[in-house]
Amino acid sequence: MPFMSVKADLLYRPFVFLLFLGLVSAEMKSGDTLVIHPITFETPSPEGWNAPYRVIVSFPSENTTWNKIWLVQTLKCDPSTKGDKYDCGEWDYIWDVLLHVPAGDSTEVFKLGSYVTPYGKRLYLGGDQGWTWTYDITDYAPLLKGDLDLTMGNNQELLDLKFLFIAGTPVRDVLTVENVYSPGKLDEHYSYMYRYSALAGDSVLQAKELILRPDAAGYRLKAIISGHGHEGPDNCCEWTDKWHAYWLNGNKTYTWNIWKDCGNNAVYPQGGTWPYDRAGWCPGTKVDEYSFEITDLVEPGATVTINYEIEPPLDERENLGIYRMAHQLFSYGTPHFSVNAELKEVINPSSEDDYSRINPTLFEPRILVQNSGSDVIRNMRITYGMLDGVQSTYRWRGLLVFLEQTEIALPIPDWSGLNQDQTFVVEIAAVNGMRDDYPQDSRRTTRVQIPAVLPEAFTIYLQTNNFGRARENTLSIRNQADSTVLKMDNLEDDQLYKIPVQLDTGFYELLF
Repeated sequence: MPFMSVKADLLYRPFVFLLFLGLVSAEMKSGDTLVIHPITFETPSPEGWNAPYRVIVSFPSENTTWNKIWLVQTLKCDPSTKGDKYDCGEWDYIWDVLLHVPAGDSTEVFKLGSYVTPYGKRLYLGGDQGWTWTYDITDYAPLLKGDLDLTMGNNQELLDLKFLFIAGTPVRDVLTVENVYSPGKLDEHYSYMYRYSALAGDSVLQAKELILRPDAAGYRLKAIISGHGHEGPDNCCEWTDKWHAYWLNGNKTYTWNIWKDCGNNAVYPQGGTWPYDRAGWCPGTKVDEYSFEITDLVEPGATVTINYEIEPPLDERENLGIYRMAHQLFSYGTPHFSVNAELKEVINPSSEDDYSRINPTLFEPRILVQNSGSDVIRNMRITYGMLDGVQSTYRWRGLLVFLEQTEIALPIPDWSGLNQDQTFVVEIAAVNGMRDDYPQDSRRTTRVQIPAVLPEAFTIYLQTNNFGRARENTLSIRNQADSTVLKMDNLEDDQLYKIPVQLDTGFYELLF
C-alpha cells in the first residue's frame, strides 16, 4: 500500500546565517543561501483581535544577484497564542504579507502574498514542527533592500518566518515593481478591501495609464484576489465564482475566474466548512495568484492603458460583498539563458506539506518543469532514481515556450533496495540535445522513507457522513498497472462500512 512518507528538502548549499548585515560575504557563490530569520516560534504572540506580527527586517543592501528569493512561513498550534482559547485559532482569518516601502515623505504598501488560517478545532498542524508554506518572491528583489517594515500573520498560531536569498543568476533581472492600483480601503475586519458594488460599478480601479520602462525587455501583470462576505442569495463574495478581466489599450485581453477547489486541501481534517470551494482561497492555504506576460502586446517606453473589470452582480444584494486584491506590474531585463529547463518541483515522491494529500506514493514520480530560457524546448532527457541506485531515463518530447510550465509523469523507477531515508534524485540531463545553460536549477533531491507494509488481507472501516453528502465520495484502490482492483461508490449516509480487502504482493494506491 502507498503509505510511504517522503521527506522533501530544498537542498541548498551551506546556510549563511545573517548576524551582521554589513558583513554579508561578498564571496557568496552560486547556490549559497543567505537566511534572514526575523520571526521565530519564540517571538511573543501579538496582543489584540486578529493582531498581526510587525517587524523591521534588515534585507541585504549590497548588489548580490539572487537566483531565487523564498519566503518560508511555518505555523504551529500552541497554548501561548493570544487569538482565542484554542491552540490554533478557531476561525479562518485572512492576512497579507505586506511590505512597507518608503516613497519620499510617505510609504507605499506592497502585497507579497496572502494567506487564510485553517479552522483550528481538532486540528493537527504538523505537531512541534508546524506546517510550512513557501512563497516565491524573487520578482520583488528590487524592493527587498535595507531595513523595511513588514506586517504579516496573526495571533491564532505561532509564526516562524524566514527569507532565503539564494545566490546565482535569475531567469531575468527584475528592474521595477509597481502597484497598478492601491490595495484598497482599510476595514476593521478585512484590512485593505474593495466593495463588490464599487468594483462592478467602476467607481474604483478605473482605467489607468502607465509609461513602460524604455530599457525593459519584458513586462508582466500579477493579480492576487480573494472574495469574502456572505451577501445575497449565493453568499457573495466568499461562495460565488466570478470572472475577472484585464483590458489593455481598450482590448479585453485576459479573463480568469477566482475559484479554488478546497476538497483537496492539504491541511485536513479541520473543523468548520473547510472542504467547500471558495473564491480564490481555502482555510489553510495561500490565496491564488495569477500572472500574465504582456511583453508581446506592448512596446518599451510606450504608454499602456490598463483597466480591471469584474463580472456584474447577479443580485443587487451581492453589492456588499468584499474583495481583497493587489494588482502589480513587473518590468524585466532580457532572459539570461537561451537553453534552461528549470526543475521547479518534485511533486512526488515528496513530503513537503503542500503535497501531503498525494503522498506518500511509490507510483509514477511527477515533476514540474519550466522553460526558463529564451529558446523553445522541444525535448529533454531526464534521469531519476535512488541516489547510488539504478537510474532510469525518460525522454520527454513536446513544445515549451519561455516561462511555460508542464507537469511530467515519469515511469515508475526501480525501487528495489529501498531503505529508510534514502535519497531520490531527479535531473534534467540534456535539453534539445545539449547541456543546460544553468544546470544549478536542473536537479532536485528528496528523502524517501520506507512505506508501511500491510498484510495481503485486511479490512477498511469507512464511516460516512450525512446530509446526502456520502454519495459525493468514492473509495478505490489501484495497482501499479493502473488497474482498479476495488471501488466503492453510491455510499449511503451515516453508515459504517467494513470492507474486506485481499491483494497480491505489490504497491497500491488508495484514493478517497
